[in-house]
Amino acid sequence: MRILFVHPNYRSGGAEIAGTWPPAWVPYLTGPLRRAGFDDIHFIDAMTEGLSDEQLAERMRALQPDVVGTTAITPSIYAAERVLEVAALTVPGAVRVLGGIHATFMFKQVLAEAPHIDVIVRGEGEEIAVELFTAILEDRWPADRMAIRGLAFRDGDSVIATEAADTIKDMASIKPDWDILDWDQYKYIPLGTRVAIPNLARGCPFTCSFCSQWKFWRDYRVRDPKDVVDEIQELHEKHGVGFFILADEEPTINRKAFIKFCQELIDRGLPDKVKWGINTRVTDIYRDKELLSFYRKAGLVHVSLGTEAAAQMKLDRFNKETKVG
Repeated sequence: MRILFVHPNYRSGGAEIAGTWPPAWVPYLTGPLRRAGFDDIHFIDAMTEGLSDEQLAERMRALQPDVVGTTAITPSIYAAERVLEVAALTVPGAVRVLGGIHATFMFKQVLAEAPHIDVIVRGEGEEIAVELFTAILEDRWPADRMAIRGLAFRDGDSVIATEAADTIKDMASIKPDWDILDWDQYKYIPLGTRVAIPNLARGCPFTCSFCSQWKFWRDYRVRDPKDVVDEIQELHEKHGVGFFILADEEPTINRKAFIKFCQELIDRGLPDKVKWGINTRVTDIYRDKELLSFYRKAGLVHVSLGTEAAAQMKLDRFNKETKVG
């Protein structure tokens, strides 16, 4: 069975200033799919390649996939819907799958406005995708769709959401397939090097009212820092990556794990070869002010901080769990 993943051609106009970013969702899905026996997997980065609908259709026509999958955050939802509309027109026999944070929460609206979408994967996608694609391979789709957790689809005039799937409990099972990407396409402009977006932890223990990530990932789980550094070492040695940004909402939450991660990088001599960045909270940086030189020694050169408000009333309203002063 041939699987095609497509990253939609949507540009925010902001993040691209610093470079071209690899869509990490593709390696993280492809890894477990390959281990489940799916070896005919292709990827088109319509965003980085700047593909028109006609060019995308031509590529789809040449590949003739059995499944076409894409993803969307809210700003990119219409571009993602268009990817699957192109698939419906070009390879109508393919099962068309949408995942990502927007579709997870807005599945009723998405399925109503985009009838060319066959099924939505809700939430963390790796295990759901393996089960869904196995059903397609074994000709159990759509007959067995009600038995697969974490899906949403149309059934006549109704929209059905199956029971939510469990989150991944065995974090050691997360092994992305970074080989799926064309690494010549992904560069971090400030350092002139290839860039990756690996994952140390998933979820967030905070419940800020403006953020959907804690609802999407549902519980906070940390990978073994050694496993993540193994991944980073492979990214550098095999793919020439010289800069990475952790995809985590806040990798410094688990201070012990973050320190272990930094020490593992230092012990392997990676900071001389690979620099990196994080997103985190102001309170964590203040908490760790005595450790900042150690973090820098580990190769950390870029920190993006969430500074939503300076007034305590607003922070409380956001449920930020942060005190001013």
